[in-house]
Amino acid sequence: MLKLMTLFTALYALFFLVIKSTIGMNGLFGDALEAHPIIFLMIYLVAISHITITAMSLSFHRYHTHKGVVINKWIDIPMQVWLWMVTSLSKVDWVAVHIWHHAHSDLEKDPHSPLHKGLWHALFLGVFDYSKAKSWPEVEKIKKTIPTNRLESYMFNHSFTGPVILSAITLVMFGPVWGLLVAVLNFLVSPIFAIGGVNALAHWWGYRNHVTTDNSRNLGFIVPLNFIICGELDHNNHHAHMRSCSFRHRWFEFDIGFFYLKILSWFQLAELKNVYSPATLKQEFGMKFLELIEKDYRFKKRCEELANEMNLGYQELKLRIEAYYRGEKVKLEKSVKEFMDEVRRTYIANQKLKLSYS
Repeated sequence: MLKLMTLFTALYALFFLVIKSTIGMNGLFGDALEAHPIIFLMIYLVAISHITITAMSLSFHRYHTHKGVVINKWIDIPMQVWLWMVTSLSKVDWVAVHIWHHAHSDLEKDPHSPLHKGLWHALFLGVFDYSKAKSWPEVEKIKKTIPTNRLESYMFNHSFTGPVILSAITLVMFGPVWGLLVAVLNFLVSPIFAIGGVNALAHWWGYRNHVTTDNSRNLGFIVPLNFIICGELDHNNHHAHMRSCSFRHRWFEFDIGFFYLKILSWFQLAELKNVYSPATLKQEFGMKFLELIEKDYRFKKRCEELANEMNLGYQELKLRIEAYYRGEKVKLEKSVKEFMDEVRRTYIANQKLKLSYS
């Protein structure tokens, strides 16, 4: 294990040497950055945040918590070590608290919910709630069910050793002033973007593709932020289908994390276990719309009239609509598409108003 730790430390030292030689003050763009140091800090913050939250999303979240993907250990372990060094987080703590969050999402026992704690508290002080939740007896029980290897156990039992090692690397690479600033930025990534940002904003405001028991929302349309945090802002999609390793459920949504997983799968470094896609959503919506047609007399009557106009039977037209939602190449008349849009709007309105047919 010591050899492995030494190898990872050397690799991350090399990474920061590359950072120093490119966007550092003595790097390729040193003169420009020295004149505008805030640019250096912003570029660094975006880069380190994306790398860190991507590792958290792919390893801790999609793999170890929800099992939507299996990642090769030679990809997964470096991500875990990176997270340990940058944020002090371990797989055991993160997975246990996240399982608890899903079990009690937006209820009083949820350590992250802005509905109970307030938006600003969840956004800026959520990290302290996370730290408390790690030691709750119920969460401790979950921890005992999480399998670990020797390295993972070491990172769990020595949380702050990782940040100490990384801070020493940054101090050597960037000097005392800039090294300290870089070390602080490293440690702020998780509280700002992961623990606070996603759990506060995406349980407060946004749109919903799915009806869930919590207040999870999608904010993927904030594209720059969603890119930085690896697609995690399409949070309602995730809460509705936790096992899916893809958070993209509509054609206009984009999940950079799933794109990375696809690349890994092409090289057989990841196995995609559960993928919920826009096609899946379309099929599910289609089945719900067809159910609504049967339950609502107005729609059933209109569907029968359309079938007569097209010289079709009622069931035959329903089968064509069903095939369309399955993604088959079925040509539908304009009047049928307009009818389907009306059914869709009614379905969505019913869900928002929590209306059902007796």
